Amino acid sequence: MRPEAGPARPLTLVLALVLAPAVVACADRHGERTAEIVAKYLPATLETSKPRPGDARTAKLRIYADPGVQALPHWKEDITDQIDYASQLLQPLIGVKLAIESINDWQRTGEPHDALRALTEVAQPDTAAWVIGYIAPANSVAQVMSDLGDAQPLGHHVIVRAWAEKPETSLIAAQVPELKGTERTELLAAHRRHKQAVVLLHMLATTLGAIAEADSTWIQYVSYSPKQNMFSNRNRELLQLAIDGRLAGEADPVVARKLTDAIEKSAWGGWVPTSHDEVVAALKRFVDVAREGKTFAGIPPAAYEEFRRISELAKRGQTVEALNELDNLLIAYPGNASIHEAKCEIMLGKPGVADKTTRATCARVAELAPGDPTVHLAVGEALIRAKDLAGARAELTLAEGKIANLPTGAEAAWRRLIGLYTGLGALTWTEDAIAKAKLDNDPAAAAAAQTRARYGIPRGAKFVAPDQEANLVAAIRGALDLIYASKFGEAERAVAAAEKRWPGAPGLVAARCDLAFRMGQLASAQALCERAIAADPDDSWALYLQGVLLLRDAGTTPAGVQKLKKAIEVDPDLGQAWRTLGKAYARGHDKPAFQALDKAYLAKFGQPLPP
Repeated sequence: MRPEAGPARPLTLVLALVLAPAVVACADRHGERTAEIVAKYLPATLETSKPRPGDARTAKLRIYADPGVQALPHWKEDITDQIDYASQLLQPLIGVKLAIESINDWQRTGEPHDALRALTEVAQPDTAAWVIGYIAPANSVAQVMSDLGDAQPLGHHVIVRAWAEKPETSLIAAQVPELKGTERTELLAAHRRHKQAVVLLHMLATTLGAIAEADSTWIQYVSYSPKQNMFSNRNRELLQLAIDGRLAGEADPVVARKLTDAIEKSAWGGWVPTSHDEVVAALKRFVDVAREGKTFAGIPPAAYEEFRRISELAKRGQTVEALNELDNLLIAYPGNASIHEAKCEIMLGKPGVADKTTRATCARVAELAPGDPTVHLAVGEALIRAKDLAGARAELTLAEGKIANLPTGAEAAWRRLIGLYTGLGALTWTEDAIAKAKLDNDPAAAAAAQTRARYGIPRGAKFVAPDQEANLVAAIRGALDLIYASKFGEAERAVAAAEKRWPGAPGLVAARCDLAFRMGQLASAQALCERAIAADPDDSWALYLQGVLLLRDAGTTPAGVQKLKKAIEVDPDLGQAWRTLGKAYARGHDKPAFQALDKAYLAKFGQPLPP
């Protein structure tokens, strides 16, 4: 008998059993092939050859995203991931960890190339190391770094263009058509993360003084490549130097000087020459601004030549042409304090400080650079020329409170301010400024002390306000001039008028003493000089006159000598007191005293005492 047949097996099962080993082998080969493709097309891993020891410091970021970015799915998560990836390189590279302080909406419109300027208008770093603006992606795949973002040397603002999803996906899909599904998604995610992190790093490095590099695998190369994974060692040095200064609170001009020194200490062939020259020029402009006594950034590199031409127009007196060109420049750079400050200074000359538009222009500088004294000094000078003392004092007081902010040139700014006060004859303001500036042995202090002594205006006097000190000095000088011209009646009226404004002023009492002395009223003169000295023991003119009066009587000669010596002590430039004392010594046959005085007089005035 034939054995009974069993149930028939399905063909698919039979084939599966027969082909199973072959399928497994094929799957293995497919997996291997997929892994090879993924490995081949994955972007490079960001790395540093020599990690920096020590704990990383935190650099805060303030993020702004325009409507085009906010329309993208998962945009916040993507930005956070890309910043985290960039931070993973910066921590071992220069010891800095990036931390997002805030993410903000940014209602930006306009061309992408104008985004950096627009960002500086709407957001200031404040407590953040950088402000980063993310703008809508392009419609095509961009590779040139200048198309992918924007930044300036020592800037605090950076622009990054978002990932162009469709064109980037199409490009990568065409390169690896074998990849589908999860593998393709993961590869795209890796490219997006790498490219956006590299662009961000490139722009941050630009703000830290990095120079374009010649190797396409270095991050500071002029175009993006998936193979980029590190910075050159020379650029790393610059990044370290700049970030250390920035996080330590050093002013940009200080950092600029350090970077310039580091760049110029030795030539290096890995930098692109044109980029090297542009960066060095930009850094030197920061240094020049500091030398000029300013805290705000200089003219943008792209506008420097145009600004230089405008400056030449202004120097030649072509004010209208210069202002017109400045207005055109301000359309492109409305937030640049240096350009506004230049416009302010031109307008202070013409149409002048009294013009409302001029004052509004100068006020704009103060808004853009609130910590800088430059514009207040300029406006203060103009108001002095316009005889507006109260207005000038208000501006110069603002300047006083801001000079300490200057990274360099603070002493020069103080001396400029002190010179203005000295020119006004404002003794108290001059002395206060010298004290604030901590300028030891400043000549202006000696000049103020001499004026106080000569005209009987002791420091802290209640009879005259600081803004009236110059007027009181002028009144005393005017009265004395009338006395010396023997116009005694006019002198009497002048002193009387001044006494109504400044009653009890020792300098006016001393002028009355001089008037009485020249009119032969010696007893009255003696009493008036005593009264002046009682009110101000350092009134040198009263001391001198009292000494002359006392020398008329042999019995009071010693007292007269002491008054003259005191007059010379408080007012060393009072030549009359020296010569009168010399005559007293000669008349008394005090040869040693005369010789000592003669030697001192020769050293002081360059000639011997008259016999």
